[in-house]
Amino acid sequence: MNYHIKHIILVLIFACSSFLAKAQDIHYSQMYSTPLYINPAFTGNFDCNFRAGLNYRQQAASFTIPFETYSAWGDTRIFPRFLNKRAWIGLGAHLYYDNAGDGDLKKIQGMFFGAFSQGFNSDNSLYGSLGVGIGVTNRSIDINKLIFDDQWDTYLLRFDPAIVSADVTNIQSSSIFYPDFNLGLSLHHLVNEKWMYEVGGSISHINKPKESFFGEDNRVGRKIIVSGTAQYILSDRFLIKPEAYFIAHEGVQETIFGANIVYGAVELKLHGGLWTRLARDIIPVMGIEYNNYTLLFSYDINISKQRMASNYKGGFEFSLVKKFCYSPRTSTKRDPCKFLDF
Repeated sequence: MNYHIKHIILVLIFACSSFLAKAQDIHYSQMYSTPLYINPAFTGNFDCNFRAGLNYRQQAASFTIPFETYSAWGDTRIFPRFLNKRAWIGLGAHLYYDNAGDGDLKKIQGMFFGAFSQGFNSDNSLYGSLGVGIGVTNRSIDINKLIFDDQWDTYLLRFDPAIVSADVTNIQSSSIFYPDFNLGLSLHHLVNEKWMYEVGGSISHINKPKESFFGEDNRVGRKIIVSGTAQYILSDRFLIKPEAYFIAHEGVQETIFGANIVYGAVELKLHGGLWTRLARDIIPVMGIEYNNYTLLFSYDINISKQRMASNYKGGFEFSLVKKFCYSPRTSTKRDPCKFLDF
């Protein structure tokens, strides 16, 4: 078997497995830059009035057509008069677009988030949050870009797209819509002026929506994310932010952990870090923060069993987050939390 035939077969196997296997959700390496996607309870929990973010990720470029993910999100917080002085509400939304592989398998989701937070002490340095997400998802695929085994021309030894595959007749719809619901809890604690921690857990696809191009009763399994993060001020110039995430979905488990170090000089802050997707990737991170803009870049160095095919190439990712602060932070009871000041 020559090199070209081997290459065709490898691409075919990869494309078919991506199409037929249970679909996995999108995933980021910079989990900390996608708070609403990680946990609805994180909605409105930050140290300014409003924030917005953009994310981009590309992966699997060494196998076939790259998988690409784009997302945009934003959230704010409000203080209704009917709530007590140590409670507030967070509101937010996100929109993401994911395009996977040769068949243009696309996923577009829009979701709205709401969170209720309650302080447990006088200055809200300890508070808990309950968040929900409600949205609509669209999955679509370009049937004309798919390759099936019965399109193999044994005489010409190549795939012939002019041959109509029998499998195409089984596809009832190339575009489907379904509602989706998420739920999350979190606990935030500013221990003292030097360090804080936050833990949380969320469940996505609570309603287990039906997702099938063939009209079958294929359900999206519930996804569980458990996270823990801390921030510790090492000195006047340095802050360290270790974090860990555990994700379980459709029988697949993923663990990401590592830390970023922030160096502060006047209004400019430099970010650098090292992370790992356990047994799969090593992820260096670098970035810059200025005037409440934070821009981060990362790259997944693939060290899994696929490294022989990927040549250690993984996914490139960047995030841009902007905080909008209309008034100075205070330590009054109406302030959501005395956040770590660095």
